Amino acid sequence: MAEPNSGNGQTISAMFDSESDAQQAADELIESGIPKDAVTLTRGHRQDAPPKERAGFLDAIANFFFTDEQRSIYAEGLRRGGFLVTAQTVSQSAHDTALRILTAKGSIDIDERAEQWRAEGWRA
Repeated sequence: MAEPNSGNGQTISAMFDSESDAQQAADELIESGIPKDAVTLTRGHRQDAPPKERAGFLDAIANFFFTDEQRSIYAEGLRRGGFLVTAQTVSQSAHDTALRILTAKGSIDIDERAEQWRAEGWRA
């Protein structure tokens, strides 16, 4: 869920099945002191979205500090309709608080979910 980045801190990300849970998590991260411009909520695929909005999940997360495999997994989660909350440059002192918030708001275990997708035949 957390990855070191090239700035002063870490990038912490969590995938959610529920948009309202993801929005609440993003709001609480900001309320906890993480700058608003450091918190991003990326919405996944919606059947009713125009084609332009549905395209480019990899583009939407291209600037986040993910490995290629993580980027592929998060993109798949978005393609399947998930919601990604990311906080960039989280200080070490804010990291534990952010992790508690994301967990309390119902973030999924992305590694476990990726294993389920692989069992269904998905490949990163």
